[in-house]
Amino acid sequence: MRDFIVKMLLKVGLYKQSVDFINRLKFFVQAKRMRRNGLEMLHAAENVLQEHEVCAFLTFGTLLGAYREHGFISYDPDVDLGVVATTSPDDINRWMSQAGFVLYKQNILAGSDTVIEQTYLYKKLHLDIFFYFKEGQDFYSISQRPHETKEWKEANATDGFPCVRCYVPQCEFELMDFLGVDVFVPKNADGWLRAMYSDSYMTPIKDWNEKDYKTRIIRTNDRSYRKYL
Repeated sequence: MRDFIVKMLLKVGLYKQSVDFINRLKFFVQAKRMRRNGLEMLHAAENVLQEHEVCAFLTFGTLLGAYREHGFISYDPDVDLGVVATTSPDDINRWMSQAGFVLYKQNILAGSDTVIEQTYLYKKLHLDIFFYFKEGQDFYSISQRPHETKEWKEANATDGFPCVRCYVPQCEFELMDFLGVDVFVPKNADGWLRAMYSDSYMTPIKDWNEKDYKTRIIRTNDRSYRKYL
């Protein structure tokens, strides 16, 4: 039934609009859950990762919220953490599982076994871990974007998804208090946020979307696939 509906929506040119509506609805529901259990999830994740000496730092919307809102952004639907790929131990998923997290999805770089992002579930909330790689004086993460023309199942079974790289300046990480939870953040958080959200990152943008990226978000020839666990 799902495949039939998707084909009909594609045929009449309403697939993208339908996906956008469903995603907005999901964002609303997840943002409500975040307000209820987001801090608990972050605390549980940092507890287990720091116990095993993994430096998992705030990134993307969670980092922006920490510095601009001194908390979570009210409409943010998930928690974003980063880990430098070369420091990620092989048994990180086992530790997370023992802390109540269920590995839900991995985004894998085409032509390799490299995991660029993985999502855990915790009390119906999403925790996204982005893996960071070194290039010159920068770190970069790779984010999956919607396919140019195909719905996600077809894209996943064929040529995969386009990606963007987000470059940020290499730096060390330090602990800070975030709503009573000790979390790692980049020492050069200002440089990271300017790279991800422009020099005006301290000014909220109503109905923000990816078109509001300003600086070091770069489209590449990278392709990736989704693996659901």
